[in-house]
Amino acid sequence: MQTPWIEEKQSITAQARNEAFWTGQLEEYPLMWITVPKAKPGPNVTEPANEAELWTNVDYIVESTEAQLSRTYYAGDALPVYSPWLGPDQFAGWLGADLVLRPREHNTSWVVPFIEDWDAHAEFRIDPDNRWWKLYLEILRRSAEAGRNKWITGFPDLHTGIDALSAMRGPERLLVDLVDHPQAIHRDMRQMTDLWKRVIDIVWEIIGPTEQGSSQWTMGWSSKRFLCIGQMDFTCMISPAMYGEFCGQDLIECCEYVDYSLYHLDGPGAISHLPRMCAVDRLDSIQWIPGAGAPPPSAWLGLLREMQKNGKSVQVWPLLNCTMDELQDEVAVLCRELDPARLFIVAEVDSIERADALLAKVKDVCAAKRKTTLPVGGSFQGHD
Repeated sequence: MQTPWIEEKQSITAQARNEAFWTGQLEEYPLMWITVPKAKPGPNVTEPANEAELWTNVDYIVESTEAQLSRTYYAGDALPVYSPWLGPDQFAGWLGADLVLRPREHNTSWVVPFIEDWDAHAEFRIDPDNRWWKLYLEILRRSAEAGRNKWITGFPDLHTGIDALSAMRGPERLLVDLVDHPQAIHRDMRQMTDLWKRVIDIVWEIIGPTEQGSSQWTMGWSSKRFLCIGQMDFTCMISPAMYGEFCGQDLIECCEYVDYSLYHLDGPGAISHLPRMCAVDRLDSIQWIPGAGAPPPSAWLGLLREMQKNGKSVQVWPLLNCTMDELQDEVAVLCRELDPARLFIVAEVDSIERADALLAKVKDVCAAKRKTTLPVGGSFQGHD
């Protein structure tokens, strides 16, 4: 991976530490992705007047992406990443749902459910002429080309599996279908898994040859195929038994299909499914998002320790649940109380000074911890 926006020595170290995180060999302190947007001088690209064009005008997207990434300050292990995005339900859009884009107003999109009868949709496919699929591939190719030796073009945010069925059917009706039409849901979950694999292959065929490696919206990097698994917001509404029945095989196969995997565990309603995740050998890491209004990650130490005890690394975004002024103390607690070799912290801060101070704090806390205690084996490293 190459980029002109990070000094070569820092970039080489960051890449090595990212790879070490996935192989359980990270040393000294957690994986730290710290960024400062608009920290450096550079061009300001004028937004199109039409809101939808923020996500559909390919020339604007590529130009604004380069402008944004070139002005960002990267500290610690952070690297420049852009993941083409048409909203969380873009996968449902590729399968025929109408997408409503609201990038300026809400930075999201939503779909209009269209499945009335599962038997009328016994076979799902991505039509090569689908408007949203063609647009996504155009953005992906242009980003991969323009970002060569500059930035990483990431894998898409894929709400596939049960989330895709929920988007196309509607969550309330799908909940009833799990009881009344389980065979149809099993059949279509099989298709969702296969389509997910096909999308991953198509994307890798485009971004792989750039030799920039892979990333996605969660941040993190590898020269191999690294994916966020488990975009399953719907699962907050179902029991562990139903999760195992309808989503378990999809989770296993998706993890086995890539080199490194991270599960997006979103909110307290999803915690009941943690044992199922921890039982998947090929799942490498779990991202814990406490949810709006919830306490920060340091209030969930028991949960995070349980993940690490089961061999999973942990990713957290503290600023989703604490203030900028609380960030250093929050991160210090996490470094003291958890295994730093199995910890991945993402933070977008407001100044270069704050970014550098946060990284220095982390290094100091971990250095002090090493002086007072060593994990089993006497080496400050992770484990396989």
